[in-house]
Amino acid sequence: VAAASASDLEELSTGMSKVASSANAMGVSADQLAATLSTIISVTRQAPESVGTALKTIYARMADIESGEDDETSLGNYTAEMANLGVNVLNAEGKLRDMGEVIEEVGSKWTKFSREQQLALAQSMAGTRQYNNLIALFDNWSQYEKMLSISQTSAGELSKQQDIYTESA
Repeated sequence: VAAASASDLEELSTGMSKVASSANAMGVSADQLAATLSTIISVTRQAPESVGTALKTIYARMADIESGEDDETSLGNYTAEMANLGVNVLNAEGKLRDMGEVIEEVGSKWTKFSREQQLALAQSMAGTRQYNNLIALFDNWSQYEKMLSISQTSAGELSKQQDIYTESA
């Protein structure tokens, strides 16, 4: 992330290493994951490894709900709860949408929900043990959007810097 210090990047990398493959499998882009981790870490002050593990747990829960292996929530209950709040989690084929898209849809609608709806939505998505991380993310959605923008543009900036370096060498 562009303006981050070396230690910030190292912490982010540590958190990402815990969750990257799970996030990718659930349709969360590297930029979305970096922004999510950055936001939750900065708000909660939790260790990056803890946040990475929490997100891995949340993404695994989504996969378990889809496959019917979650003992707490069925796909039907989950989709109904989310639909009641105006969020469609299934695509046209009846499969879970990319989690990155769902998270961004929820984040964009978050302030329109009552606090009770927010709590219910976060618990539905993350379960009772991890919902506080999603609340931290969604309550600080503008920070997520800023981090996402930085992440999306930083790769281009790195490429430009590399081009400048190679031209001057």
